[in-house]
Amino acid sequence: MVFLLYLFGILLAPYAPGGVKDDHFECGLPAGASNPKKANFSFFMFAIMFVIADMTGLFLTLFVYAGHAKAQMTAAIFAVVMAVAITIAMKEHAHAEDS
Repeated sequence: MVFLLYLFGILLAPYAPGGVKDDHFECGLPAGASNPKKANFSFFMFAIMFVIADMTGLFLTLFVYAGHAKAQMTAAIFAVVMAVAITIAMKEHAHAEDS
């Protein structure tokens, strides 16, 4: 199946060679850029918060569909703890941006 998809890509894609395609590529910057931009710290905070929210959703789903009263109580406690943690993290992040 993978071979078929690869073959379809070769057959259906337009042939358009060019100098840009053969040029070196360095993380979205032109080759040999003298001063690359640093990533902002808030980007990393946003990424970490996204992963935390994603994992919270996964664990809550697993707890809720377990069907046991203990599992649903654990899910409720977990949701409250995560809501408090995310609220504190957001306040800290907003405070750090103001400084």
